[in-house]
Amino acid sequence: MTLCMRSFFKFHFFTVALLALFAAPILRADTVILMNGDRLTGTAVKLEGGKLIFKTAYSDAIAIAWDQVANLATSQPLVLPTAKQKLSVTSIDRSAAGLVVTTASGPVTLDAAAVTVLRSPADEKAYEDSLHPNWGHAWAGALNVSLALAGGNSQTTTFGAGFTANRTTRTDKTLLYASTLYSEDANAVPSTSAKTTSGGARYDHNLNPKLFVFGTGDFTTNALLDLDLRSIVGGGFGWHSLASKQQTLDILGGTVWTHETYNPGITNSYIALDLGEQYTRKLGADSLFTEQMYFYPDLQQTSQYQMSFDSSFSTKLVKFLNWQTSFSDRYTSFPPTGKVGNDVILTTGLGISLARH
Repeated sequence: MTLCMRSFFKFHFFTVALLALFAAPILRADTVILMNGDRLTGTAVKLEGGKLIFKTAYSDAIAIAWDQVANLATSQPLVLPTAKQKLSVTSIDRSAAGLVVTTASGPVTLDAAAVTVLRSPADEKAYEDSLHPNWGHAWAGALNVSLALAGGNSQTTTFGAGFTANRTTRTDKTLLYASTLYSEDANAVPSTSAKTTSGGARYDHNLNPKLFVFGTGDFTTNALLDLDLRSIVGGGFGWHSLASKQQTLDILGGTVWTHETYNPGITNSYIALDLGEQYTRKLGADSLFTEQMYFYPDLQQTSQYQMSFDSSFSTKLVKFLNWQTSFSDRYTSFPPTGKVGNDVILTTGLGISLARH
């Protein structure tokens, strides 16, 4: 073989390689053809809610009405869940008989109404995991701690902390909350001006998209009220009044058992109604407001009641650092003689975002 021919073959080889390199993204691109004949190339992200989410190289992701798609061809298989099985598909053609789906084992014709979801294998796995999450999955929350010290003419110490965490899945929700405040003035008598802690938990389990059952427990201790411990435990039914990505509102009703001990030797135990609500609101991409209130009227002595209120506002500053404000209020209409029935805790400051998915 002459030198000239060798050079020609080398040049031809590199030309073909370069063409293959530049053509590869085109060959790998997904294609969608609309009913009006328009054709788009890019990446099919998913089919959900009657919309095909499709990304192109020249625009943000667009939502295409699924009933306007005549043909979809993908370079990588997508998962198509059906009532009987999950199919791995690479193309879908709309015909008068329905949708012709291309799978590894050949074409399958499905009723158009049966094709409502398409996901990538990774998205399908994440969806399956969300259906059966373990206890450590999907937690989100925040913790903030504040400390103030003064010396010299004033000898004061103030410590406060607030904590919220929630875990929401497709079938249930768990909420944890706590707040504490301690303040001491060494130049005053008595020196302790605040020493109270409150917290609790609530668990919801959905019976259907709107109705759920719940169990709740709320606990408070307050040294200045001479309250060793107040426990409010119960449950009932709830209604998801609002449920969107931006905000939720739950309305609750049930009964609780209250047991409280005061120093020295005072004990109260009674059954009360539990009437409450819990609200969350996302403010932009980095801020969250949560609030919950419960009203507990005594069923035996209807003039007596207790109330609890907790709220928090958190806004992200950097990835794990946020600014959080927590507010907690506990009220009883029948405090011990000489004591005030209302106690408030307010803490604000830098906090840490807690999230585990």
